[in-house]
Amino acid sequence: MHPALIPEKHPMCGKYMEALVQCRKEHPYRKFFGVCSEITWDLSVCLKEEKKVTREPRQKRYHEKWAAKREADKERMSQLRAEQGGEQVTSEAAGDSGLGRANE
Repeated sequence: MHPALIPEKHPMCGKYMEALVQCRKEHPYRKFFGVCSEITWDLSVCLKEEKKVTREPRQKRYHEKWAAKREADKERMSQLRAEQGGEQVTSEAAGDSGLGRANE
């Protein structure tokens, strides 16, 4: 299954879309018997390639953002641990787990 055949939305595959529309116009009944199948397969391959090409930069940006966020979280957690380090030691010595629940 392919998206709507709008060549403006898919510039890489516009020629295949136009060819498929033309084939379906020329063969309104024979299209059901596979006359336009080869063009459809070529269109599917082209759309997969187009998706890879358009997805790659977006995915790269996402991974860069994610790595930056992870680094910021690590820094924030290390600061919190450094600030709360003294409090946790005293609460653990008193037998408190720090979860707000009494030991069972």
